[in-house]
Amino acid sequence: MNRLVLRSALMQAMIASAYVVLVYIFQFASFGLIQFRVAEVLMILVFFDRKSVIGLTLGCFLSNLLMGAIFIDVIIGPVATLLAGIAMVMTQHHPKVAMIWPAVFNGVIIGFILSYGYVLAPLVISIPSVFIGEALVMYLIGLPVYMILSRNQGFKELFNPKAY
Repeated sequence: MNRLVLRSALMQAMIASAYVVLVYIFQFASFGLIQFRVAEVLMILVFFDRKSVIGLTLGCFLSNLLMGAIFIDVIIGPVATLLAGIAMVMTQHHPKVAMIWPAVFNGVIIGFILSYGYVLAPLVISIPSVFIGEALVMYLIGLPVYMILSRNQGFKELFNPKAY
């Protein structure tokens, strides 16, 4: 196996693992009508390597599966992460704008799942609830962390395969 392919696969596995661990640690805030899924802060990794979308999507899938989410959430929840990651990559030159995409996609998609899959609340409550929680994670935690990491040359080199 090509060394760069192996390195990339291992990187995605580490990202997925980190996502699962964060969801597990903060499980009390990662599910339900009011969500503050701290693991979503890892979405900023797409600014350093767009392939991170793979690890993030896998991490979301595994988290939902392992934490006992309903079937539709296990399958469709990661689609929200995938779409948000793709939208972030497409708007990555404007990180402050790009960070809204996880809130938009999760707000709508997870809002529907909470309303019709879990029957927790009507859409007019579930969509804004998820949107606000996601936006808070991305802007209160994600933006400052991104600003720090984007100036850290050592961190950026982790995502540069030519460095190895």
